[in-house]
Amino acid sequence: MIKNLLLISVLAVTLCLSSCSSPMKIVASWINIEEIKPEPYKSVFIIALTGNLDAKRAIENNLAAAAEAKGIKAYKSIVVFGPFSGKSSIPSKDIVSKKVAELGCEAIFTVALVDKEITTTYRPASTTVVGGGYYPTYPYYGSFGGYYAYSAVYYDPGYYSTDKKYSVEANIYDAKSEKLIISIESKANNPSGIQKSSQQYTQLLAEEIARLRPQ
Repeated sequence: MIKNLLLISVLAVTLCLSSCSSPMKIVASWINIEEIKPEPYKSVFIIALTGNLDAKRAIENNLAAAAEAKGIKAYKSIVVFGPFSGKSSIPSKDIVSKKVAELGCEAIFTVALVDKEITTTYRPASTTVVGGGYYPTYPYYGSFGGYYAYSAVYYDPGYYSTDKKYSVEANIYDAKSEKLIISIESKANNPSGIQKSSQQYTQLLAEEIARLRPQ
């Protein structure tokens, strides 16, 4: 019986870990077959449109590192324009386009949060009894101590849990024509942290771009 309970516990933990291990996924993507160039871009200007400076820095740094690993020269908006956060401090489209042209970038890579949903749910208290409910067949059940060591009562007090769901859109534009070339929409559920989530997101984007772009 103890072995069965241990097995059930292990299976429950395994299922939980497998279901929570992938909080981020791509839900839609598109490529402009008519406008995409046969040769990969050699330079890119990266701009994360978010008021969270830590997230902006992490995303731009990770995307730039991934681009440079492919031999693509990357420019980050947080370096070129500084750490802007509010709408009033965001450079205008004309200023960005002018700077992109001055740097000689062939593409513009934008990342933006397009939707956010935060829900708070109350989880009621619960009491679980493990063991008991049947006539004991093992000798140590004859005493209170033996029975208590096996049959335990677990009380979980009520608590509030908060679920955070984000929709993030990444777009790649041709710098010269300013036409949209690639668009990728992703969903993130309860991201574990800025740096880890940024790395996972960058990996997802890199894999999806490689899949979309014709060889």
